[in-house]
Amino acid sequence: MAKKRPASNRRRNRAPTFDAKGWARHHWLCCKDSALSLLKSPISSALTWLVIAIALLLPTLFYISLQALNSQADTWQEGGQITLYLTFDTEESSGRQLAQELTARAEILRTEYISQEQAWASFNQTLSLESNLELAENPLPASIVAIPVQQSQADLEALLLMLRDLPEVNDIQIDLAWIDRLNRLLDLARSMVLLLSLILSVAVLLIVGNTIRLSIESRKAEVQIIKLLGATDAYVRRPFLYLGLWFGLLGGIAAWVMLTAISVSFQQRLDGFLGTYGLDAPAIWLNATELSLLLLTSVIVSLAGARIALWRHLKDTDPS
Repeated sequence: MAKKRPASNRRRNRAPTFDAKGWARHHWLCCKDSALSLLKSPISSALTWLVIAIALLLPTLFYISLQALNSQADTWQEGGQITLYLTFDTEESSGRQLAQELTARAEILRTEYISQEQAWASFNQTLSLESNLELAENPLPASIVAIPVQQSQADLEALLLMLRDLPEVNDIQIDLAWIDRLNRLLDLARSMVLLLSLILSVAVLLIVGNTIRLSIESRKAEVQIIKLLGATDAYVRRPFLYLGLWFGLLGGIAAWVMLTAISVSFQQRLDGFLGTYGLDAPAIWLNATELSLLLLTSVIVSLAGARIALWRHLKDTDPS
């Protein structure tokens, strides 16, 4: 008859179970201890936060400036208004009705009907007082000035195809070159903001990576002892990842504080400057979504820098 194995041997041969409480407790301890370690060296930590904040602040300022330009683009792009010259046999009532029908279209923001008499009066105002033209009849046609909603060249060309089919329209005038130049300038600004964001994100990644590397070197003996006791790589990496998370989060908050200080000092000046041109100054603030995106980006980039530093330097702490 086969002998029964002792209960202690059966327990020893069981597969290890996952300790969820222990895992969560270690996460909390790593999060708390990494924050306390930053507070123990406030000067070096504050310098790192400041460098991260400046690296995040520059592309954020360019982004806000670009948003301000986009908010004023509709006003500037009115140089791309479309002038529809009507045929001479179009009655004034028909012209005004056409202007109302065009205003009702989704592609057009607003319209203005200019009668033949209004066009002639405006033309006379541009002449010198000494020049008196005496004509048998008014040679200027009635017209409709339309401001389109979409100002891109492709949208304007599609709108022009529709307007040319109107029987009351004799000719159309529009300055597409100005619209094209403005849109190209905005596209260039967006590309510059994206490029600057990528470059400075790499800078943040290198800053955090170098800081984590120094932290690994300062705790090399401690890490070696923990590994000798059987700690897994994930267990060893966890405190350093939380350190990178705190660097990213607090660096993002510092960038937001600096940006708020700049906005407070420049908002009144911007209001006064744009007010001289009849423009409303946009609010140079980050809304809740943009602030969340800034903090999330800072944390992700910092965690990536910490992870790369761990991948490159943690293997050097393996006990020989």
